[in-house]
Amino acid sequence: MKNLMTYINPSEEFTDDYSRLVMVQIDYCRLRGWKDSDIMLVTNFPYSYKGLSSIVVPDELFCEHRKRASKINVICFLLKNKLLDDICWFHDFDAYQVSPFPKNILGKKDAGFVDYATNTMWNTGSFFFTPKALDIFETIKRVMNERRVNEEHALKWATDRDLDGINNRYKKLNNTYNLGRMRQNEYTYSIAEKPIKVFHFHPRMRELYENVKPLIPVSLIEVMAAHGY
Repeated sequence: MKNLMTYINPSEEFTDDYSRLVMVQIDYCRLRGWKDSDIMLVTNFPYSYKGLSSIVVPDELFCEHRKRASKINVICFLLKNKLLDDICWFHDFDAYQVSPFPKNILGKKDAGFVDYATNTMWNTGSFFFTPKALDIFETIKRVMNERRVNEEHALKWATDRDLDGINNRYKKLNNTYNLGRMRQNEYTYSIAEKPIKVFHFHPRMRELYENVKPLIPVSLIEVMAAHGY
């Protein structure tokens, strides 16, 4: 499995916040046993940290109308250029794996998405896909650009209408694979399969971070502390 993170910015550098989050991710992923060859950090500028270098992609992959939707442009680029040859876990820089993933997480499907649990909107902060999913992401990209929306709304538009037969291609995953951010509460935690697989929260949000601390590995807390969180 590949571990994919993307960051495309016209400034061609990390903001101060992301410059620390990326180091947290690399250090923590290594502690969890991810090999450097499976950690795919994709940027539009050269970056290296402790021997792990980013894959540099063109500036034009930046999504002008929704910057966070740039992740879809990057995934399309990687798949078109055959730079992904295994099932892939994409996640935001503030989404952290805390338990092992099942080996056959997608079954026979080509992608797996998680909703917000409190509603049916897709949450694209953590999802899975295979190299066969290029047309799925091209559909999302097309809707993004035609409707000038972000990738979550584009995916919802596509699945609500079974656009291009997308509904036979993906698996809806339990929110254990993307639990948290500002929506962390008793209900979403109660319906999440245990053990939790991915917590999604930003450590600079102090109250949220303190609430989630009892639920996350000590190793993650220590890595965050080492980077000023």
